[in-house]
Amino acid sequence: MNRFVVLAAISVFGCASAVAQVFRPPPFISGVPGKAQMQAVEMQRHQARTLLYREAIEELRRNPAIVDIRECVDGGDDQSVCLPKFASAAVPPAIAGRPTAHRIALLIGNLNYQYPIPSLLTPARDVDQMALVLRNHFGFDVRVLKDASKSALVRAFAKLAREATTEDSVLVYYAGHGYVMDDTGIGYWIPVDGSVKSAAQWISNSTITKLLGAIAARQQLLVSDSCFSGLLAREESLTERRRADPDLLRKRSVLVMSSGGEEPVSDEGKDGHSIFAWHLLRVLGHVDAVTVGFDIYSAVRAGVSSDYPQAPQYGAVLSAGHEMGGEYLFDVSAGSVTQRTDSTVAQ
Repeated sequence: MNRFVVLAAISVFGCASAVAQVFRPPPFISGVPGKAQMQAVEMQRHQARTLLYREAIEELRRNPAIVDIRECVDGGDDQSVCLPKFASAAVPPAIAGRPTAHRIALLIGNLNYQYPIPSLLTPARDVDQMALVLRNHFGFDVRVLKDASKSALVRAFAKLAREATTEDSVLVYYAGHGYVMDDTGIGYWIPVDGSVKSAAQWISNSTITKLLGAIAARQQLLVSDSCFSGLLAREESLTERRRADPDLLRKRSVLVMSSGGEEPVSDEGKDGHSIFAWHLLRVLGHVDAVTVGFDIYSAVRAGVSSDYPQAPQYGAVLSAGHEMGGEYLFDVSAGSVTQRTDSTVAQ
């Protein structure tokens, strides 16, 4: 690939809620860009992404199954790279009224990508700070995964599927590059071993949905801070809040909160964090009672939108077993009585 073409693409590529280390585009002179400016930026970024990923895109058109992952046999193990079987969607009546037994958070921060995909600055800081808030404020057992390859990411999800029980609560956070195919509308996460020449190491939204569906926990929230992550929340968009009620634990809830919809997300960051992560951390830090995910999302969306024309999304993943009427609960009471230990894994 011509080096000049690559650098030209990188100069307008930034879209993963963290600025590229290779090039930092100048901020808008007048501050927060307006609609016309955003449309111009989006057109540039669309062209740059298509140019940069053109070989991988053509491969996906010829063979969409190149990204697929085989199903596990007999549950798999720590070294297996396979899709665990779908968990039962219904919450058994015997445990429906019980409080959450265990809270587990898997935080993925991808920053060091293979050239010419631009590396990112904020994901490491984002997941480190998120780990502190989730552990100390909400009592989560936190697992941090930095610079995750496709196999490492799939294995981490599979481990959750093996360990989490129906009574548990699981939160997964992803910060890194993403992409969507214009013609098919299919979105992808791009792990650090992702390439512009082949999509074999990319992870499709359908695979992400299957990985969530394999986790038995009745409470699940995926937070995705990447380009086009709003596609994950499309199945059932939530626009009204539900009361924080223990009866919500009687339903299987699988929710997604994304940093944006289908528009580019901010490259500038805030205090070393992506704009989305900065507002999410601030909102979570002020939670002082049992709070539904929609309330967290509403506050984050308002803050992000005030800083940048970027619209976080919130929705249910029905194909992963979400039951209508379900919601995710943030409960600060566990943080004050439970001591947890973080584990950081670098791949």
